[in-house]
Amino acid sequence: MSKILFMHGLDSSRDSTKFHALDAAQKYCIDIDYRNLNYDTVAHLYQDIIQKIQPKIIIGHSLGGYWALKMSQLFRIPAIIANPSLRPDFRTDYHPITEHDLEHDIPQTAYIELGDEILDMYQTSSILESYMHVEMMQGGHHRLALPENLNRMLEYMQKTFSI
Repeated sequence: MSKILFMHGLDSSRDSTKFHALDAAQKYCIDIDYRNLNYDTVAHLYQDIIQKIQPKIIIGHSLGGYWALKMSQLFRIPAIIANPSLRPDFRTDYHPITEHDLEHDIPQTAYIELGDEILDMYQTSSILESYMHVEMMQGGHHRLALPENLNRMLEYMQKTFSI
């Protein structure tokens, strides 16, 4: 199994059910207080973490999905995103994910639970489908009803892209 860096969502942590559901011997999650750190500070923290850990894959949920997309492109590391926030609006220094962030050849895939009560996953799915494989599940919720499905996404990435 590949070394994984999990990026948690806003107001979450390494105690996230998503992190604990990942079936991997080498998985890492660093608690980051997004609300009190500006974009550049968080970007530098994640860059340092990636250089130290050297993960083979990044998994991100919600705001962590936003960061997974950013760092995946910057470091050319494959990523799995789950119910990602493509347009964070809790701070003014976060810019929306754009075609520039998505148009590349780095393996990425998305797991979406359409019952998300916080973010519009129908809109998110329609944006992402042009750039990556998107697996959608009816129902669910923002925090993910079935976080164990991320393991199936990991298997997909490992088989499809030899990660």
